[in-house]
Amino acid sequence: MIIEFNSYLGQWPFRRLCARTAGEAIRQMDKNRIDVAVVSSLNSVLYNDPHEGNLELMEEIEQHGGRFIPTAVLNPKYPGWEQDMEECISYGFRGIRLYPQYHNYVLTDEECLRLVRKASEKNLVVSIPVRLRDGRGRHWMDLARDVELREFEQLAEKSFEAKIVVLEAKGVVNSPLVKYPNVYFEASRMSSAFGEIDKLVEQAGDSRVLFGSGFPLKYVSSALLKIKLAQKPEETIEKILWRNAFNLLGL
Repeated sequence: MIIEFNSYLGQWPFRRLCARTAGEAIRQMDKNRIDVAVVSSLNSVLYNDPHEGNLELMEEIEQHGGRFIPTAVLNPKYPGWEQDMEECISYGFRGIRLYPQYHNYVLTDEECLRLVRKASEKNLVVSIPVRLRDGRGRHWMDLARDVELREFEQLAEKSFEAKIVVLEAKGVVNSPLVKYPNVYFEASRMSSAFGEIDKLVEQAGDSRVLFGSGFPLKYVSSALLKIKLAQKPEETIEKILWRNAFNLLGL
């Protein structure tokens, strides 16, 4: 079994994607033997009201059984996010995804801390990407910053009860962030050839590393190969590929 923890459905205005619909995504999932994808709305990243993208996401995946686990994009600066969170919970969303670099705030803003606390009370996993696109390949109108690891550390310090997932994690090896037991790491940007994933497992433990790819902004196959090339026991690889996500999401 494989659970992909970091994927999207929707449009991206700066490039054509290989999969934009649930049906197109499932074809790619089947090709790469992905059983389940934790998915959020790519449209929500740039919508003025991100909850509109959450509702579109539910419409898109409702005919596809258990292949997708939805996570809601919310903006703590946008009025009414509390009601939006409750509605998403009623629809079966399992987590919250935050984009401070696109929604113009930092993770330690009081509004963000309040949203994270609320999500924790509702047993929702909070995932945050360091970035969506490599700065070298971004469109000139995409001015989003990378979220610094220190910002994640400050969030973890102030929200120790929350389950926080660093998406597109890179540079976390040997950082203070690995010491926080409530922080998990999605490994698509890490290197297996230079032992980065192996070192992360050694420092953070094999229960806090997750498989993800950033599909369809990036390729599933390369992210999957990184995990399979990690020099770790089969039991650890199994945890990374699905068991950690399964437990984290309470499936």
